[in-house]
Amino acid sequence: MPHIHPKIRDDWFVEAFGELYPTLYAHRSTEAAEPEAAFAAAQLNLQPEDDVLDLCCGDGRHMTHLAGTGGSLTGLDYSADLLRLAQARPGLGGRLVRADMRALPFTNAFDAIVNFFTSFGYFQTPEENQRVVQDFARALKPGGRFFIDYMNATYVAANLVPHSERRAGHYDVCEKRWLDTVRRRVNKQTVVFKGGAKVTVLEESVRLYEPDEFAALLETGGLEAGRMFGDYDGNPLDDARPRMIVVGRKA
Repeated sequence: MPHIHPKIRDDWFVEAFGELYPTLYAHRSTEAAEPEAAFAAAQLNLQPEDDVLDLCCGDGRHMTHLAGTGGSLTGLDYSADLLRLAQARPGLGGRLVRADMRALPFTNAFDAIVNFFTSFGYFQTPEENQRVVQDFARALKPGGRFFIDYMNATYVAANLVPHSERRAGHYDVCEKRWLDTVRRRVNKQTVVFKGGAKVTVLEESVRLYEPDEFAALLETGGLEAGRMFGDYDGNPLDDARPRMIVVGRKA
């Protein structure tokens, strides 16, 4: 009898990036973001006069290092909890905006947009994910550049760890991961305990895109994919690399 996985809520992202997120994912730190921001700035050839958007900026860890690489810096996220943490960062600079990435409040506003660590593919329908791309393109000035750091679908499928347990701060964390081959998504359920008592259950579900499919999605929305990398060392995208980093510009 096949294993029956729990159903992931369509709006899982509403709760997934709450006040516990920085503790559960402490390894996604300000220090770890420094070489990633530097790589993005170099690939985009950011200039002092450039207006830059960090789309899905979270707690601002990449913004900290992007400050000064361009002209004005804006961070946008849906999580009020993470934006509060970003606002409290000393010397962050730039403005912070809370909005849904399916309805960006910008038109022809930015010379460059960065989107780090698989902050895309959250939504259940192709139309919603396509809307994100269209808004992405609308927010860019003509000829504007973009940097999207996404997961490598082939690598994820080959290296998925179905179950793990770990300690995060004062919490015990149990994680289950599985592939939905029909809907082409990778799913995760995280159960958090403190002192033996269950604190919360968090969920994630992200669409898996092959490189050609992702490039076609971007093109349909008005973005032209250029270079693709498999990691932040600048290696080419291949099956052995964990990331699918796409650098391009508004068509």
